[in-house]
Order: sequence, then structure tokens, then C-alpha cells
Amino acid sequence: MNYERPELLDRLAGAYVLGTMAARARPRFARLLAESPQAQRAVAAWNNELAPLASAVKPVAPPSAVWDAIAAHTQPRPHVAPSAAAATAPSGWWHKLRGSLDGWGRPAVAFCLGAVLAFGLVKQNAGIFGMHHTNASLPASYVGILSDAKGDAVLTAGSHRRGHTMTIKLLKPLVIPPGMVARMWALPMDNGAPIPITDVPASGNVTIHLNQPAEDMFFKVKLLAVSFETDPNAATPASPFVLSGHCVKFW
Repeated sequence: MNYERPELLDRLAGAYVLGTMAARARPRFARLLAESPQAQRAVAAWNNELAPLASAVKPVAPPSAVWDAIAAHTQPRPHVAPSAAAATAPSGWWHKLRGSLDGWGRPAVAFCLGAVLAFGLVKQNAGIFGMHHTNASLPASYVGILSDAKGDAVLTAGSHRRGHTMTIKLLKPLVIPPGMVARMWALPMDNGAPIPITDVPASGNVTIHLNQPAEDMFFKVKLLAVSFETDPNAATPASPFVLSGHCVKFW
């Protein structure tokens, strides 16, 4: 395999940084990384592009119980013969640490993981979002991956940061009730009123014109969502959202 091909090296570096590379392939790439300046540059580029996502979630101070759980499982302790009850009880540092995460960390962790994986999906499959580019890297863009109540991705939406269009692509058919339309909304960070964007087709893809540059329209938007409405020109949603996803900045 020719590891020096830029497109292949970029894809492998992305999988390595994101942690999605197969377990058997990872040691081979690590050996290549130790010897190849090109591979080192590709991995560094991915790390640099992912770095801004660290600021997407505000730091949260964990409760003392988290540190207590870590200390309890990293510090030496006297040997205690296990009882029959202890033998059947859930064990392991992750089980106890997971309990300590309840109520404070799970939303932040979920968002971070979702944002990182979304970045990888978008960068390696820019064409899915209608954002082909002549350079190897994805141009500055706003991207949303909207999922249903089951967590299944249903559609993608993407727009160049300074662009005046948005490309919406259905990953699977959307079952729209008879006499209704699927309407997309932008939900502001300040929890203000949802902003109508466009009506979404049941399948396929559509490129819409934005009334203002994407930067002006989405800079202060945290979520994109879709609801079923009877009015195709509804200014406010009258029904619950059936799809939603973070509106993520990639630059």
C-alpha cells in the first residue's frame, strides 16, 4: 500500500486521531508515524483542526466524588478476601466512575464525542454535505447532522461560512404526515425564538438560497431542528421537533 498518497494518508491520519482505526491497523500506522514526516504532518494537521472543539463546551468542575473514585482505584489498598456478595456485585473503576458522572458530565461528554466524530465524518465525506473543495482540508463551514428520537442520523445540512446557500441531504427517507411539511429551524444560543430556514424534502437533496450570509445566520445558533407543520410558511413551530442536531462550526 502506498502510504505516501496524500488522500490516503489524510484518511488514515484522521482515523488514527479520531480513534476509529482498526485495532490491528493502529500499530502499523504508529510504526509508519515514527518514520514518515508526511504521516507526522498529516496527524498534526488533524490535531490542529480538532483543537478548536475543546472550547465548544465550557469547563465543568467535577464533584469531589469523582476524584475520590479515581483515588480509590489508583492507590494501593490492603488485600481483602472477596465475599460472595462482592463477587456478584458490579466492579471496576469505570462502573464507579460512571456513577460519579451522573448529573454533571454526561451531557458534556456526549457533546464532545458527537462533535469530534461529526468533524471526522464531515472532513472525510465533505461531498455528502455538498461542500467539495479543491484543497485537502474542509473549508470553513457550518454543519449539522440531525437525528431522530432513536438517535439515527436522518439528514445533513452544510453551508460555507461566507456562503449564501445551504445544502440539505436526506440520509434516509423522511416520513412526512399527509397534509404537512417538514420545516427546518435554527435555534439560537440565547434560547430565543426559533428561526425558520426552509422546508425539507422527504428524500434526496436540495440546495437553498439563504437571505443572508451563513456567518450572519448561524454564528449564534446552537441547534438545527425539524418539525412537521401544516403551514409551509410557518414563522414559529406549532409541533414538537422530530429531528435535531448541533450546528457546529468547522474552522
